[in-house]
Amino acid sequence: MSAFLSSATSRWNRTIASSEARMAIALFGAVFLVGFVARIYGIGNMPFWLDEVTTVQRSSLPFWVMVNNSLSAHHLPSYFVITSALGHYSMSESVLRLPSALFGAGSCAVLFLIGRSLGGWRAGLVAGLLLALSPLQVQYGQEARSYTFVILMMAIGFFGLVEIARDPRGASLPWGTPGARLTPWVLYTAGTLGALNVLSTAFFWLISANIAAIAILTDRSIDRKRFLIRWLVAQAIVLLLTLPWFYAMDIVTKGEMTNATNWVPQITTNSFFSTLQSLYLMRVSRLINFHLFPAAIPGFGALLLVLGIMGLARVRAPNKGPTAGVRSHTLLLVLGIAAVVPPITILLISIVKPLWMPRYLIWSSVPFFVFVGLGINFLPNRRWQNGAVVALILLATLNLAPYYGSETKPRWDLAAAELQQVMQPGDMIIVPDGLPIMMMNFFLSRQNQAIADTRWTMDVFKAAEHLQNGGRVWAVYGKVGQADRTPTRAFTRIIQPLGKSVGEVQEGELITMRLYAHPPAAAKTCTGSKADCDALAANVN
Repeated sequence: MSAFLSSATSRWNRTIASSEARMAIALFGAVFLVGFVARIYGIGNMPFWLDEVTTVQRSSLPFWVMVNNSLSAHHLPSYFVITSALGHYSMSESVLRLPSALFGAGSCAVLFLIGRSLGGWRAGLVAGLLLALSPLQVQYGQEARSYTFVILMMAIGFFGLVEIARDPRGASLPWGTPGARLTPWVLYTAGTLGALNVLSTAFFWLISANIAAIAILTDRSIDRKRFLIRWLVAQAIVLLLTLPWFYAMDIVTKGEMTNATNWVPQITTNSFFSTLQSLYLMRVSRLINFHLFPAAIPGFGALLLVLGIMGLARVRAPNKGPTAGVRSHTLLLVLGIAAVVPPITILLISIVKPLWMPRYLIWSSVPFFVFVGLGINFLPNRRWQNGAVVALILLATLNLAPYYGSETKPRWDLAAAELQQVMQPGDMIIVPDGLPIMMMNFFLSRQNQAIADTRWTMDVFKAAEHLQNGGRVWAVYGKVGQADRTPTRAFTRIIQPLGKSVGEVQEGELITMRLYAHPPAAAKTCTGSKADCDALAANVN
């Protein structure tokens, strides 16, 4: 009879395990699908912006030229190797952004696995779907840049680190011993290696992971010597296969690697809080100028923050062993370090050298959403927890909806088309620098058109002289990149010698085109050297 009961119990346990595995696979696929649909929907609505045009141009180069171009611009070539299979000048926004959508959806699915490992399927589902429906994450998932690629790699590395922290004893047992865990080490090493070979900003993840390792070393259950050896081997593998690329970058840039972020604007109160709200509170933002759109669901971000704080209290040890279900200080420390160290490090660096940008901080959403998912388990029973899961997913969906109708990128495609229609023979264009012309010519090239070099200038005195001779001048300016060379206010002062405009066309919210058709009342032309003229133009009040 006991043998029969034992056999029946064993079969029942296998059935439950099989059912849980099938459920996990189904939910993993569902989270991936939601993340992909959220990113593929409207993926081509907004045109390429400055950074994405760089991706198109670089991806169109021959392989070794592309590698050299990447390194000279302080970029690792791995992402561009992928896009080079898709990218050339006639490639549409939808196709070239597809890898980012896939990487972003993959990150959501990995986050589901992390949340499930820590707090069950509800915690995993909430964490994964919040990442899937985060406006900031969706926006980067609709951009032909490498940020979702690095997030996916870091999420895999984070999964490995979390699994090591969940069971530090198993991570330090001799291989082949019952309970020894090799998979977490493979995940951590592969993910970290992949991240560092995509973007150099992954070094912030490496720093936080090593601080987390020190926290794991304080756990009394581990064999410290064996754990330390394994950790050092993992770091050696990562650095051995990463540093050669950075050595090559140092050679190509002639020792100027630290200049890679010289374009980053100074941190301001607006950029500080705008970044935090888009990262953690699910606000829809325009990355090019830190603009926050009105909140679709007032208070939704605050709700997530409360659940995240509650989630801190739900960090528990594995479900097996003598400490099952007990609050795990080691695991809590590791999760906290992963969530807090990168943004604090970037903030401290920004005091000396500006670095506070959403693209460098976007990873921080991943551990934060884990805490939010764990916060669901704080509710009293399954009925409340299930209801909270449904409510959060519904609110997140409604919160994301306005994003698809928002102007998140400047419409240089529309400006180029409009300008070609309204310009007359002999008209001249004045711009603050060459970037607006570059952007408009990029879109015009799709119709085999271009603004000729003879039709535009950056010299206000040349434009004023053209007006004096009976010509017309179009002043075209607006946001091109996140740190424009000539701010709009400065340019409007520069073009004051042109007098009063006779018409204005606004392309979206970020681009202005003014027409000047009458000679200015007292236009002054510059007859000195180019340097003197440039200095005079820059000091026009």
